[in-house]
Amino acid sequence: MSYWETEELIFNGDEYFDRLIRDIEASRESITVEIYIFNDDLLGKKLAAHLVAAHLRGVKVQVIVDGVGSYNFYERLYGVFEKKGIIVKTFNPLPFLHPFYGKMTFARKFQKFILRAMRLNKRNHRKIVTIDQNIMYSGSFNFTAEHTSFFHADAWKDIGIRVTGQMVKYAVLNFKRNWRLRDYYRYKKQLKKLPRSNWRHSPLRMNHTLMMKRYFYKNFMNHIHRAQKRIWFVTPYFIPRRRIIRLLGAAAERGVDVRLLTTWKTDIKLFRTLQFFYYPYLLSKGVKVFQYSDTVLHAKNYIIDDWMTVGSTNLNHRSLIHDLEVDLVIQGEENRKKLEEHFLEMTGQLELVTAESMKARTFLDRMMGRLYFLFRYWL
Repeated sequence: MSYWETEELIFNGDEYFDRLIRDIEASRESITVEIYIFNDDLLGKKLAAHLVAAHLRGVKVQVIVDGVGSYNFYERLYGVFEKKGIIVKTFNPLPFLHPFYGKMTFARKFQKFILRAMRLNKRNHRKIVTIDQNIMYSGSFNFTAEHTSFFHADAWKDIGIRVTGQMVKYAVLNFKRNWRLRDYYRYKKQLKKLPRSNWRHSPLRMNHTLMMKRYFYKNFMNHIHRAQKRIWFVTPYFIPRRRIIRLLGAAAERGVDVRLLTTWKTDIKLFRTLQFFYYPYLLSKGVKVFQYSDTVLHAKNYIIDDWMTVGSTNLNHRSLIHDLEVDLVIQGEENRKKLEEHFLEMTGQLELVTAESMKARTFLDRMMGRLYFLFRYWL
């Protein structure tokens, strides 16, 4: 393991959060949380209690939540943290949902309203927790009970990853960029003793600048273009840019095994209709399309030959253009084999989506799909 000291995949929400809580309980120095959804539910309250307990024993706890994803966080959970002295910051708050909004003058409120409205489409979709600058959790798990048995027996299907090592400090560095620039530059000086990490070749892919967004998007397309054996995608919200669709079709035509696993059950209902938009074209090119229906499939896993990633990036315009995302390129051969087996296990009992089933869709469903497609830039 060249970059991380250890790398472990976790395919079950209960196991993921049990491991996370044990590491929080064992923390001694610092915890950073950068999360899209921090829900005020059974799991959210449990995680909040453990973070507060860590803070009370002297651990430095810092939390960043997204203004849209964690909109209900401020109903109760924010007060829990505030009462104990833990600072929580909001990434691009909604115009009227911010704890300090009522204390501002009218001019300041109006200024904030305009600024937040302009940034409304830019979200922080990451799911990262670092502990003592040596342990990092990431993947597709939000802090919400839907991922665990707290929800019900049919917990969402996700993939998480736990890594350890000195290179976790680069994830902490990126957290501080969103926390405070002064802290970011101060912490950056402390990393001079670490081996240099070129973000273009690092397995930790974080897209916080426009240059990085463009590079990782082009890099992803280049992997598809150069694929020789297989392209296997697990993605819950499938409405990518047209270039990716054309590349997938071209890969299937030249004999690459292209398989797409999406979800039938979804938390965003319009995607059930919208995701069918590209299916007829892909099917005509020989792409195999599967739909997972046991529960909500929320994992984001991309396998192109032996290059594999796990993280938060969806194949939609929001992830590829607007949002802050994080993905990890899998380093261990054993973990690549686990991802391959996991994909085959999920698709093994599923029926293929066929051209005939596409033709059997109702006229209304097809028209609604075309209507939704017009707004893909915001989805």
